[in-house]
Amino acid sequence: MRWYILKTLLHKEALRHATNRGGLMLAGLLVTASLVLSAMNPAGEQSNVLVGGVRLCFIHIEEDQGPWASHLRASVPAELKNHIRFNKLDANLGPDRTIVYPPGAGAIQVRTASPSADGNPRYGVWLWHPTGDRAGMTIYEQWFWRESYRFFHQQAADELKKTGVDSTKAFPLPDLDSDGLWENRILIEHLRDRFIAARGAASTPSLPDVELKEKALSGSALDMRAAIATALVMFALFFTCVYMMPSLTCEERERGLLLAQALSPARAREILAAKFLFYPTFGIMLATLLAGIHNPNVLTRPFFWLALLSLALGSLGIGMSIASLARTQRSASLAALCYMLVVALVLVICQQNNIPYLPDLFVESHAPLILHATLTNQTRPYHWINLLECGVLAVIWVGVAGFLFRKRGWQ
Repeated sequence: MRWYILKTLLHKEALRHATNRGGLMLAGLLVTASLVLSAMNPAGEQSNVLVGGVRLCFIHIEEDQGPWASHLRASVPAELKNHIRFNKLDANLGPDRTIVYPPGAGAIQVRTASPSADGNPRYGVWLWHPTGDRAGMTIYEQWFWRESYRFFHQQAADELKKTGVDSTKAFPLPDLDSDGLWENRILIEHLRDRFIAARGAASTPSLPDVELKEKALSGSALDMRAAIATALVMFALFFTCVYMMPSLTCEERERGLLLAQALSPARAREILAAKFLFYPTFGIMLATLLAGIHNPNVLTRPFFWLALLSLALGSLGIGMSIASLARTQRSASLAALCYMLVVALVLVICQQNNIPYLPDLFVESHAPLILHATLTNQTRPYHWINLLECGVLAVIWVGVAGFLFRKRGWQ
């Protein structure tokens, strides 16, 4: 690498962008949007504006293979199948320990307690809801108590049958879809009263004691301000490296400027290095400005800079690959838009249908997670895993881009 050639190529890129009024105007609009967002809500990280609705509910049960858990698994309605996930709850994990779920998620935990004085089992049901969005758990809570009522009612009915009582007439199942009998506060009391009335004796059925507790999840809410700022930062990087860079590179090819550079003393790797230095730097500077306007404290976090670097390199690799394969400026612009649309559709489909692993193959899947985490100062250990995966994908894309450019990109 010869610095005087790199400096000349970088100067050429800077002059081209200085005359690119469309790119400068869009960058100005992004900065203006970020300033307006900051001015309209100066609360910073204390903002409580949330995106309503809980898109995912985790059901954690200590007795994961027990009859109660099996009944709940078998009774998930079709409209909730893609929004409920069952996991075994570690009995050693105390209820007071801080639990972090993905943004927009809630949880219902069923913990086993020591038996009551009459020998009946006891359970503690912990309802974890996103901060400020208690109502978002309503649909999952209603399903949980309705099916729990149905399960314990069947147990009580089986116990009545053993004593010779016709449970079909004396102990019918209420219409749980039209009343509120699944509510926890009357669940056990209602069942016991009906059991005693059906049996005609003051006996106690083997029904558990269920205690409900509620707690807000730590860091589970999605800050609207931070979400918009995340989108602006992502757009700045992807517009610079995935859309603008392929378009301008193909414009150079159409005008013969790229071939003239190849015939000059500049080598192919120096031409590529100049683009690899200029576009990520420009994108990172714009993204840093947008993030700093939203929250200046983010500029002191190493995770933020690592996230920007990995996303900029990944975007650059994608953009250079498009520039190497496309032959004209129009086809490069169309290919970039098609790429972003296809990736967005794939990620939405995978999210709606809970398709695992496939989203991890896209840089765009990790970008909002790591950027939102650092903008809200809610970085967790699994965010570092996302950052590592994003970095690996960025290295792969840069390698692919370099190979394609040397083979045909400059021609």
